[in-house]
Order: sequence, then C-alpha cells, then structure tokens
Amino acid sequence: MSMDLFVLKNPPNSTRTNEIKVQVAAELGLAEDTIVMVTELTCMEEGCPPIETVIAVFTSSGNKFQFKLHQPIAEITAEDIHRICKQRIDSSLEIHHGSNCS
Repeated sequence: MSMDLFVLKNPPNSTRTNEIKVQVAAELGLAEDTIVMVTELTCMEEGCPPIETVIAVFTSSGNKFQFKLHQPIAEITAEDIHRICKQRIDSSLEIHHGSNCS
C-alpha cells in the first residue's frame, strides 16, 4: 500500500478560501478567466498582526492587484470582502472618471 504524503485530503481553510474567491469575483464582476488567489501568510513586518491574508487578482489582460486583510482566512467575513471590493471599485471609478464625477 502506498501513501502520498504530499497530498492533503482536506486542506485547511479550502472551503472558506473557495468561498472568498467566488465572492471576490462576484463583487468585482470579474471575467471567468480571471485568477483569484487567496493566501494566508505569517506577517513579518514590525507592528503587523501575526497572520494576514492576501487576495491577489490576475486578469487575462495582464492587470493585477491585491488586497491584504490582517486576519486569518477563517475569520474573514462576507462583510470584509464586500468592504475591500467596494473600496477597489470606488478608487477605480475615481481614477477613470475623476474625483468630481457625479
């Protein structure tokens, strides 16, 4: 009997990670070929909380951007995702249309 030691049957946070990816794509209206990556990292910067989650978005046109949340994947709520996506949309509108657009 062989056993593959490098494959996890249920990687930690995999369900929540997938939920975050789906929500980010929906909130931002991303194309199907856009890649959304969600990674939990140990933050090494001074004064930074010990765990941060980075959400990176890579579009097929070569655009890329990321969000950082200073909390573990398991603690990220739908409201957190909505807030960061809204900030991205608002700043994008400001860049493309000017801050005085009504």
